[in-house]
Amino acid sequence: MENNPKIRSSDYLPEDLIAQILVNLPSKSVVKLIVVSKLWSSIIRSKSFIDLYLERSLTRPCLLFSFHRINRRFFHSISQEAISEEATPECSYTNTSSFPLSLDTRLPPLSYNVCTPVRGLICCQDLDDVVVSNPSTGQFLVLPKLNTKRKQISRFFGYDPIEDEYKVLCMTVLQVSYDYGPVVSEEHQVFTLGGTEKKKEATWRMITCKAPHCPATEGICIDGVVYYGAWPNSKNRGSLIVGFDVRLEEFTLVKLPDGVEIYYSLDSELVNYQRKLAVANLSYRGKFELWVLDKQEWSKISVMVPSWKYLFGRDLFRCRGAISSGEFIFTPLLSAWASVIISYDRKEEIARRVEIEGVEDRAHYMKVFLDHVECPILL
Repeated sequence: MENNPKIRSSDYLPEDLIAQILVNLPSKSVVKLIVVSKLWSSIIRSKSFIDLYLERSLTRPCLLFSFHRINRRFFHSISQEAISEEATPECSYTNTSSFPLSLDTRLPPLSYNVCTPVRGLICCQDLDDVVVSNPSTGQFLVLPKLNTKRKQISRFFGYDPIEDEYKVLCMTVLQVSYDYGPVVSEEHQVFTLGGTEKKKEATWRMITCKAPHCPATEGICIDGVVYYGAWPNSKNRGSLIVGFDVRLEEFTLVKLPDGVEIYYSLDSELVNYQRKLAVANLSYRGKFELWVLDKQEWSKISVMVPSWKYLFGRDLFRCRGAISSGEFIFTPLLSAWASVIISYDRKEEIARRVEIEGVEDRAHYMKVFLDHVECPILL
């Protein structure tokens, strides 16, 4: 080997050993290594490696912070385990925990309407463009222009685990009546991105929706179905939940619990609660309700977070769901208080205030997402 300085590690390391080494690296480092050799590029781009990497990442989910600063969209992630490990069972509340903020991942200027991350990728809007991005690698892909001249567009992002495909669903709104009259969504279009093997033609396709409605909340993807709150195409005041099957590209309607309504995304939110669909309301002075759908039946969880005034002193927080440890995560309603989150362990009766260092008042459109995972997919 000393007589051949051009020999490479890939010439004598087995492929499975190379893959095991790479799977332990940060995804941002992994994608840079595709230039090492054709073999390394082949390994990193393979479905088996990406599945192996995601399998490992799913055991270490993160909180993903997304915000605007200096006319750019930035992302920052924190291990959910780090949040849980800070808890101390000796008291009902603990002192402030702080985590530093990095500004090394960004999207094009003016990007907004960031969808909930799906298996490591996110979708957002940049002016009239729809953008899919991998926050772990800093890559982004601008999709072709939508086949519409309308400006009012709703966007949802989902993943089909059977066909291993990501899909973006867009629909335009023809009419919104604020007196609870008929509302209509039209021009339902789908764009398909192959998961690890891009095999679909890169174009928008029109699909049919047999249940006219108007989206009212952001969406969340659970087990191949994208759910979002909506208003029906009728004069009654009832709201509902729409489920979009990513593989079949079909819409179904889900009835809300009696007495529960979704008027707009600020007062109610759909969240993932232990891989089940849930509807969470705003937390007022530490009190909130969570409705969980399990086998077509709704059940209610009522929560009162202790020491709420001591922890923050503000009234309105949003429940973002629960992390793998069972802790509920709350974020402030207004972005002016974006540097604070509240975690609450219902079983241990421990509530904590967590501050993110480096987030200033100039950080706008702050959003926090649960269960984000690192993903080495190349866009």
